[in-house]
Amino acid sequence: MRIDHRPHHSIIIVGGGFAGALTALNLLDRTAVPLAITIIERREELGRGVAYSTTDPAHLVNGPANNFSLYVDDPGHLSRWLSEKAAANGRQPPDIGSSSPPRYLYGTYVRDELKRAVGEARFGSSLRHIRASASTLSSTPHRIQVSTSDGLVVEADEAVLALGVFAPDPPTHEVAGHPRFAVNPWDAAALDRLKDCEEILLIGASLSMVDAVASMETKGFHGHYRVISRRGQFVEGRREVAAARDFLADKPLPSTTRSLLSLVKTERRAIAASGGDWQGLPLAIRPHILSLWQKADDLERLRFARHLRAFWDVTAHRSAPESNLIVERVLSQGRLSHGVARLIDLAIDKKGITAKLKTRTGIERQVFDGVIDCRGHQLHDWRRISDPFIRQLLASGEVRPHSTGFGIDATPEGDLIDEEGRIHRNLSAIGHPLRGVAWESSSITEQRAQAIALADRILLKFTPARAAS
Repeated sequence: MRIDHRPHHSIIIVGGGFAGALTALNLLDRTAVPLAITIIERREELGRGVAYSTTDPAHLVNGPANNFSLYVDDPGHLSRWLSEKAAANGRQPPDIGSSSPPRYLYGTYVRDELKRAVGEARFGSSLRHIRASASTLSSTPHRIQVSTSDGLVVEADEAVLALGVFAPDPPTHEVAGHPRFAVNPWDAAALDRLKDCEEILLIGASLSMVDAVASMETKGFHGHYRVISRRGQFVEGRREVAAARDFLADKPLPSTTRSLLSLVKTERRAIAASGGDWQGLPLAIRPHILSLWQKADDLERLRFARHLRAFWDVTAHRSAPESNLIVERVLSQGRLSHGVARLIDLAIDKKGITAKLKTRTGIERQVFDGVIDCRGHQLHDWRRISDPFIRQLLASGEVRPHSTGFGIDATPEGDLIDEEGRIHRNLSAIGHPLRGVAWESSSITEQRAQAIALADRILLKFTPARAAS
């Protein structure tokens, strides 16, 4: 074991996906002192993570390029970057700003901007990438130690957990490992094995399902999809509409799930009566999500998660228009059906894979040629995550689960709280681990705001004079 003592003004970022890379970028761009930044990330490239590692050009960012610049004060930055780079990557739509770039290309944008920040680093600042997994973390009031899977122990002033999302453990039933069962909708090799099937079961009806359909269609699949979800929700395509009126601004914010739902229903009826588009409604709600969530108590948060989460997810998180066109075409061809059903079991049958489903009419069994699990990386309860580093963090008491069961506990600013209720002064989190604190902490725009605020908080500790200026 070798202990690597980083100099003063040092930061360890555990996780080098979008959130971790953006935190490092903002630290480098905004610092007035020399920084030594270490990112611990097993992937070869920083900035990609799970979302932006897919190389399938059919997998798109679910929003227009003009919304997803890395720089709040320069919303056209991504569009200009795409104008220069997209053609070389095989994609340059006529209206780049309103189009949805491929996720892999967006990951390249994040990677390149981080490289730019490193190349322009001021005051002798540096960034290094350790290609390993974090194994353990221990803290004192002034220093943090993180050990890695290759035996290195890194010590620094500050640490940030930018750990992203986790998938549930692979299924233990008998179809696990079956060549016609795709546990990951972004596994190109697994989908290739299904392109000659006649009937495919898709478990889940949100954005991961859209990715799976888009991929299968580009691979030449001509069969039928059956899409199931517990509530029967089905994601729609995004339309270019303006935000509805800010109906939450002219009164105190509701403090209960029931009162919020009542207001939303009233506003939706008013939009329908005026001939407007309901897709402007989530745009009006979204700026208030953080305040609504943090104002509510845990009982109301859990009521929202239990009763309204599925509706919010398919309302707020819609697919890119280009992706939706593919789904609409398949629907018009009568090749996709969707409805309410809960998967009870899967079993290997001599004719394929038999799914045992609970529907509104009872128990149903159907044989499919292939199955794709489209539930995605949605394991937010850290108590159920089997990753060794997550287990060590919880077992050591350095962090504690959030009381809602979503992510880990922290202050509204993102400073983590240990099992005794003490606030860490040098251990923070960004993005998905803060789902219980901020709810909508998984999207590009929310993580962009978190990264800026987090970088400023860390730099303020290193340069207290900034507080007086």
